[in-house]
Amino acid sequence: MVLVKSCLLKRLILTGMVLASVVVWAGAGLARAAERDMPKFHESSPSIRREAGPIGYAGMCDIYGNGFFYLPGTDSCLKVGGLVYGELRSFSRSDSVNGQTFEGNGTPVGGGYVPNRGQYVTAGQRDAVGYRTLGRLELDARKATSYGPVRAFVRADTLFGSNDNGLIAGAPSSTYDTNVRSATILDKAFLQFAGLTAGYAQSMFDFYADADNWGYLRGSNATVPLLAYTATFGKGFSTTLSFEDHYWRRAAIGSTIANFQAMPTHDAVPDIVGNLRLDQPWGAIQLSGAAHQIRSNLFGTTPAGNLAGRANSNSDFGFAVQGGLEFNTDMIAPGDKLWLQAAYEKGAYSYVGGDNRASAYGPVTGSRYFGSGISPQDYNFGWNPQLPSDCVYTGLTAATATCGKSSGFAFTGAFKHYWTPTLSSAVFGSYLSTNYDANALNGLGGAVGVADTKETRIGGSLVWTPIKGLDIGTEFMYLHLSQSTPAGIAPNYGATSLSAAGVPTFKNNSNEYEGRIRVQRAF
Repeated sequence: MVLVKSCLLKRLILTGMVLASVVVWAGAGLARAAERDMPKFHESSPSIRREAGPIGYAGMCDIYGNGFFYLPGTDSCLKVGGLVYGELRSFSRSDSVNGQTFEGNGTPVGGGYVPNRGQYVTAGQRDAVGYRTLGRLELDARKATSYGPVRAFVRADTLFGSNDNGLIAGAPSSTYDTNVRSATILDKAFLQFAGLTAGYAQSMFDFYADADNWGYLRGSNATVPLLAYTATFGKGFSTTLSFEDHYWRRAAIGSTIANFQAMPTHDAVPDIVGNLRLDQPWGAIQLSGAAHQIRSNLFGTTPAGNLAGRANSNSDFGFAVQGGLEFNTDMIAPGDKLWLQAAYEKGAYSYVGGDNRASAYGPVTGSRYFGSGISPQDYNFGWNPQLPSDCVYTGLTAATATCGKSSGFAFTGAFKHYWTPTLSSAVFGSYLSTNYDANALNGLGGAVGVADTKETRIGGSLVWTPIKGLDIGTEFMYLHLSQSTPAGIAPNYGATSLSAAGVPTFKNNSNEYEGRIRVQRAF
């Protein structure tokens, strides 16, 4: 325990030193675009048409709002913030089968596929509770110029927790034992100047992005490297064109060709994202669209465990569209807010799949893709289906196979209500449907097929805020997964069956319950 605390403290100190150095440099003239819990990307600070003189002391800088101060000897302003939370979580336990290792993955059916011992765990092997804590440091630097304000924003998180699979996808993780992990990541780092946004930021496609829930909902919530330009037209209208890193939107590529496995290949075109937005005192409306290239190769897997030569390739485009409404319902109580959002994708799963850095699939490796988002079950219980795929190769032979695009849609909604100025609650939910063509479902090519899935998430929270920035609350979420039976797996019962082999039987419907208690301080 001493070693764990010492390592975590060193990570926090190192992170703070690095970020402080970055922003002192950035304060001379860099910029940021804000994300969900700060001003929106399309909003700009008041236009300043003169160069301010250098300030020789750390005086208050109120032109950008509360909390900013002048960096001594400069005319740049800085705001230092952060967040710390501790969270106790609980999950319902069940047997778990890792379908993503064999469904739509080129695994031959044989006489009916039976998962091996390494592909499932029993309920008794799973923890019912886990703990997670986060420490965050963020720095916001702004400077007035004759072209308008220029901003820089940097945020870093250090996480530590038990009962986690990598904490955040892509983050370096250190395992102290089999159930304890830590990670330090750069969460955001971006600039804004004269309508331009550049860096690592919230996707311009996103709208709700888990604004009022701590757990995960469906609908796009993606942090990506991007280069974007926002034009404002007055009366609250704005539009944005954004070129975003394809890799951070990449989902898996499936295969039902026996002994052939598909993988995405290198980027050729960034995701092209655009939105049209209206902001008014009553709330906001946003329409978003995205074009997403799908490039992949199909490889043989003989001998087992090795990729043989390329047998096929595919290059195509998918797309996604989304509409969102944010409505300020102050007529009910000050601060109340309603969110509604709907999205559709064809060959672009990431745009409906949820948080692209969620931890449920583990850290990014050769078999993990950012665009796959959160898993159908947060705790991977029941028969967890294949990795969501942008397309699935099917055919009688590998050489003649085609990659059929998936399709899906997601509805997301949330309502937050203040019972008193210090007591609030939220109700929220999402529905996701993911579908594949008949060849992929039937396993054309002799491998285990894929499954159509329908997932419902419903939750609620109650939060007490005794002082500004301090939240003490609890959240509960119910998850229901319905899925078709993958072609090629062994039957549940019989002489040659899952039950006879001692494997958990397949369920078309499964439920999960999870709760959390969190104490959080933002400053």
